[in-house]
Amino acid sequence: MLLNPLGSMGRGVKSQHRLAKSTLHMQEIFELTAPFDGPDLDIVHIRLPNTVGKPLSGCEAGTIIYVFTPGEVTVCPYLVFAARTPISQHADTEFIVGNIFTDPDIAQRLDNYHFHDRYPLGVNSTCGSCALSPGCGKGCPAAVIAAGGRIGDVDTEQCPVTIDGHRLLPLIPA
Repeated sequence: MLLNPLGSMGRGVKSQHRLAKSTLHMQEIFELTAPFDGPDLDIVHIRLPNTVGKPLSGCEAGTIIYVFTPGEVTVCPYLVFAARTPISQHADTEFIVGNIFTDPDIAQRLDNYHFHDRYPLGVNSTCGSCALSPGCGKGCPAAVIAAGGRIGDVDTEQCPVTIDGHRLLPLIPA
């Protein structure tokens, strides 16, 4: 079972304010469904509120591929969806590697793309001074893009240090 709140990117960008549920509501869903996660049912909570202060998971861009109907191949569909939101500072073409119908070298293009070499995550003062940084995956760059940021910025929606613009955990002393 996959639990994912209404996305703030792609088709959800125009309706999220009208249809999305509150953080409290999403936390209640998490608490109600978490006990069912076990050997017979795998529950994946994607982008539900991080109220427990855990470090963020890492980005999987580049480990799987996605092919759009017209043949465009991307290292992550969410990066493309996020780049197409009105406030994005990134172009969707940054994440489209090629087209399976027109690019005979698509496998080589995928092998050479190296998302995490092109776009290092957590390149900001908050991540650089955070005690959780060594064990943190820095969250989802697509969420950062959809919120109008640049890859490398803090995933403030999920970061336990900066949720709602407030520092919740101490930083490494200077």
